[in-house]
Amino acid sequence: MRILTLDFEGSTNNGIREIGAILSNGTKIIDFFDLNIRNENECKNKLQYLLSNDIDLIISHNIQTEKNLLKKYLPFPTKINRFGKFEWGPWLDTKIVYNSLYPKLKNYELKNLKELFIKSESILITKKYCKTQKTKQHHALFDAICAFLLFKRIYNLIDIKNFTQ
Repeated sequence: MRILTLDFEGSTNNGIREIGAILSNGTKIIDFFDLNIRNENECKNKLQYLLSNDIDLIISHNIQTEKNLLKKYLPFPTKINRFGKFEWGPWLDTKIVYNSLYPKLKNYELKNLKELFIKSESILITKKYCKTQKTKQHHALFDAICAFLLFKRIYNLIDIKNFTQ
């Protein structure tokens, strides 16, 4: 299964300023991307490239931001989802998965889940893939790595189809 774990830094008003992405085959990282964005055209081209890798699943933490920004830049997806609509995805939201698996946690923010479940592994992986000044929250590649590691942690514990949107 080809998976794209995706995180954007930016907003719908100001646009995407940074893209972080992990391309994996299941839980094995194939490639990574730490992309700074200068303008709308560059953003569209880079997103189109990332999504042209025959992706089976897109993972993000709290997916609504990524979905909205992706639709803003690339409003015409090429795949039909399971409901017969053209839409990017299917998506898996690590926030929803962890909320379902651990309903008694008080906080499902990426920072909190990282500290609780993947702290030591996130330090090792971010040292390998992230620039020194980008090894913390709110840097797109760092956040994408954390979402990927949260997914990797539960990959064999759940039926992913039950959580895809």
